[in-house]
Amino acid sequence: MTQANATPETVQIDRAIEPIAGIPWSPGVGAPIVGSEPPSGAGAVPRQDAVVRPDSLSDAPGGSTAKLGYMAGPIHDDEPDTTESTVRTLLERQCPQWADLPLSSLQTSGSDNAMWRLHAREGHDLVVRLPRRISAAASIGQELELLQHLRATTPLAADVRTPMVRHVGHADDAFAHQWGVLEWLDGVDAWTARRSLQGDRGTLALDVARIVRALGRLPDMVVAEREPGDRGGPIEPLLHRLAWWLTDPRWNAASLVDVKAVKHIAAKALELAGAPVTKRFVHGDLIPGNLLVRRGSVSAVIDWGSAAIADPAQDLAPAWALFDKHGRDTFRDAVGADDATWLRAQAFELEHAVGGVLYYTPRRHPLGDVMARTLNRILEDT
Repeated sequence: MTQANATPETVQIDRAIEPIAGIPWSPGVGAPIVGSEPPSGAGAVPRQDAVVRPDSLSDAPGGSTAKLGYMAGPIHDDEPDTTESTVRTLLERQCPQWADLPLSSLQTSGSDNAMWRLHAREGHDLVVRLPRRISAAASIGQELELLQHLRATTPLAADVRTPMVRHVGHADDAFAHQWGVLEWLDGVDAWTARRSLQGDRGTLALDVARIVRALGRLPDMVVAEREPGDRGGPIEPLLHRLAWWLTDPRWNAASLVDVKAVKHIAAKALELAGAPVTKRFVHGDLIPGNLLVRRGSVSAVIDWGSAAIADPAQDLAPAWALFDKHGRDTFRDAVGADDATWLRAQAFELEHAVGGVLYYTPRRHPLGDVMARTLNRILEDT
């Protein structure tokens, strides 16, 4: 919407959350976009109501790849080589005991890491995990250390399983970043299982709330603190980042999201700017792809690369990323979130969802669908 035909309310919102010039962001936690070109095809995807609606797409296992024909291979610009030949080379050099095991690529709704399943002849299968982008590479060392610490010295294992680290890989001329080998965990991610979870969201909401409360009881971990502009950091810089998504022409936001509705929610969140927040340890990315489920309950929490000391409201992301209205109400009651915490959580997921829709939908990646569903639910709440 231009200033010429904007309503007074919209003009006020535009002034309040103007983007900060010169700060390129990606949908990750404060991660810069690799490469300066806009996503291929930005603006070519038609607007359907507020956002591209995932409920109109196929529910084939693994997401809606059957209908949209999501691209395999690289997701981001300038990704390192994470193909089978690279994995084999790394295993031969650093883990020869696993080098001849059968490998299969894991196609998930995640985008920060390439994952390959190693099919063991005896015992548990393994997962080789290689970062696809600079931000993931920067955090993988902290993540692998944290996973070992969580299993060895905290009571979290009584509430939920976390991945066991089997090898910490070092960078070499085959792959320029740290990487890891984790033990395989049984279960299906909650995005792939979304159809089967629809019938009993109240039980799942209580289960996820139990895990969030358990995270809140953990002592401070040795992890980074959220910076301004990151989800889980102060609200006002995050809203500048949201404004950048909405106004930078490379994203053509009006073709995919209801910009006016998003700004309305952002304006309400801005009222919380400057209010004191007690930070604590958070997982930082409790979206469906990072929650494994079995028989309607959470069996494991994976992908701890976004863990940090941050606003605890960030771990309320499942309210919109996972649950419908009934499940959301159950979840909120179970975690005991007050109005201010709930509004901050909504603001964090609003920026997350808008950025995810604008970045991943043109790239035909299933995370665009995950974020579209999240954004729809946030807009439905207003």
